[in-house]
Amino acid sequence: MRPTFALGACLLMFAPALATAQDAEQGRELAKRWCSSCHVVEPSAAAAPAVGLPSFPAIAARADLSADRLRAAMNPQHSRMPDFALSRRQQDDLIAYIYSLRRK
Repeated sequence: MRPTFALGACLLMFAPALATAQDAEQGRELAKRWCSSCHVVEPSAAAAPAVGLPSFPAIAARADLSADRLRAAMNPQHSRMPDFALSRRQQDDLIAYIYSLRRK
């Protein structure tokens, strides 16, 4: 087997996994666009636009944080959230961004 063919075959084999990888930076952009009218989405922001709603850094700091809980909170039928009709990929990116706000 030629090396270039083997490399191409490997890339094709791993391409689906790379395409579905979570992207925290894309999640940050989504959060700024869609979530920042109600939540503090940046770690350096001083106050929340909507009183009583947790900031993204506060959500990230929760001990019981899980991707399933975050996904459920993004579901407008299960919470007070507006229906942004987020795709699974967009939800994964937002979850990756929220996890990135955890203090190390």
